[in-house]
Amino acid sequence: MNRTYCAIKAQYTWPKMRREAEEYVKQCKSCQVNKILTPKHKAPMGITTTAEHPFEKCYFDVVGPISVTMEGNKHILTFQDDLSKYVVAVPMGKGAETVARAFVEKIVLTYGRHASNPANGSRCQLCQ
Repeated sequence: MNRTYCAIKAQYTWPKMRREAEEYVKQCKSCQVNKILTPKHKAPMGITTTAEHPFEKCYFDVVGPISVTMEGNKHILTFQDDLSKYVVAVPMGKGAETVARAFVEKIVLTYGRHASNPANGSRCQLCQ
């Protein structure tokens, strides 16, 4: 709206010109489709440490509940290596014991006890 108003104001002037220009821009379909939106201000990115070796720093989360599978699973344990972005998804049931069992059996016993907990920076308690 300001660009249109400034362009008109450079050559013309009349009473209530700003209000009329604003109403015109609001009703103009072409103006609404082609208008340039102001970029939203984003928070500055924080500096994080990157792992130097695979499985040095890993993340895991539980997704669900989702549709129940034929095996009765309705959650997914997701595990991702920070360096390689390698992802493992393990279908599982519900409960802390089930999460611990799935993590140990499918992650630790398969890939070793290299996972660290980024929440507190220490080794994962399940891996020690």
